Amino acid sequence: MRRSATIGGVVAGVAAAAVAMVWLLKDRILGPETTPVTPEEAPRFRVVPPASGKARGAADDLTAVKGIGPVYRARLIEGGITTFAALAKAKPARIAEIAEIGEDTAADWAKQASALVE
Repeated sequence: MRRSATIGGVVAGVAAAAVAMVWLLKDRILGPETTPVTPEEAPRFRVVPPASGKARGAADDLTAVKGIGPVYRARLIEGGITTFAALAKAKPARIAEIAEIGEDTAADWAKQASALVE
């Protein structure tokens, strides 16, 4: 009895492995299942035109200024400062208020931005 149970378990395991292999390789054996689609039934996708070059290229990567990371960049953008030129022209007090930093740091950022503009 014990031997037949062991043989039965082995046979069941081998059969399960064979079924699993066939299931995994069914696309290679039978080919992928495809349904012919007419042009009228083809999926339609909404195509969004890219933003104009001026609008997309208008913002500078403010993180190029030493000390400005993603958080400060987001604060400056919210405050309307999106370019190096705007950062260079802004008064340190305004930059400090927008980014919630000290005026000395803001003055340093403005100096770095003016160097990047040139």
